[in-house]
Amino acid sequence: MKNGFRVIDSDGHTMPPVTLWRDLIDPQYRERIAVEGGRLLVDGKRTSTVTPEVLTALRFTEEDRLQRFGDMAERNFDPPSVVEGMDREGVDLSVTYDDLYATWVDGIDPALAAAMCRAYYRWISEFSEQSGGRVVGAAPLPIFDVDLAIEAIDDAWELGMRAFWVRPNPINGRLLGDPAYDPLYAALVERNAPLSLHEGMGATLPSIGADRFSSFLTVHSCCHPMEQQMAMLSLIAGGTFDRFPTLRVAFMESGCSWLPYWLYRLDEHVELVGWHDAPDLKALPSEYFKRQCFISVESDEALVGDVVNAVGDDNILFSTDFPHPDSAYPHAVDTFLGLPGLTDESRGKILFDNALRYYALDASTLKTAA
Repeated sequence: MKNGFRVIDSDGHTMPPVTLWRDLIDPQYRERIAVEGGRLLVDGKRTSTVTPEVLTALRFTEEDRLQRFGDMAERNFDPPSVVEGMDREGVDLSVTYDDLYATWVDGIDPALAAAMCRAYYRWISEFSEQSGGRVVGAAPLPIFDVDLAIEAIDDAWELGMRAFWVRPNPINGRLLGDPAYDPLYAALVERNAPLSLHEGMGATLPSIGADRFSSFLTVHSCCHPMEQQMAMLSLIAGGTFDRFPTLRVAFMESGCSWLPYWLYRLDEHVELVGWHDAPDLKALPSEYFKRQCFISVESDEALVGDVVNAVGDDNILFSTDFPHPDSAYPHAVDTFLGLPGLTDESRGKILFDNALRYYALDASTLKTAA
């Protein structure tokens, strides 16, 4: 809690050791995972193209991390130290999104990807328990194979995980609005479980920006919001929200300031040529979004007041991005509370109430930050 507001960090992170997928994976897959020079290799392929030079440019070397995060970094961001950091911020609950690179390798063996996801579920479930339930993991789904992804929902559910995520990028050339994913969406709807989309620069997948730029500035400026925009378009134009009118989807770590323009543009195009290109749509894109979608706001995103004026305050989730280089720790909540153009009612919705609805949480069971 901070200044009278309860706080759910809807998009936080932990710092899992690079060895966890090798150490916790089912034994028959262990030899296919390697760690060389601090980099994870899957069947001999790198899982990330991010280089040490990028971390240097971000001022996020090991020395930088120690200076910024102190005791947490020295303790490798173990659960007790992370909870202490949450208390410092005023965050009551953190929903974490990890495994941004490990299993997202173009052409990966789907069975290996599923095994790696199971290894992560084991690790984050133990982390959550050791945090006293203050940190909960969203489960990455190995959607290289839809049947395996549905099995993964069951695996994660048995370990207490209630939120799931995939990347917005094309996977094996397939977009998220493809009806081939319908059995997966049906399984999520059956469990009343949300599906978040989360991009991450540097994965060995098709990624906007990386196809024409090379620096962090140029690639990172593009990939997060633009991949999310096209994933949103695919889900809407592909009819997913008509086939599954109770499916909840969130667009994470891309900011929210682009949303009003994108919804305006999509509405305009549906009104212009929807009769021909998407004749089965039953609503406008903006209506689907307000009915079923959520989007996270960065803690220092000064345009959020304009987004609320254009779209409303019922579909925005607060995020800290802790402990990534661009997070505002330990001032993320304070920074958000200082943003212009928001009423206290809107702040309360964005910091807490909307996340309760999105994640299907019971406020009475949530612990409060010390």
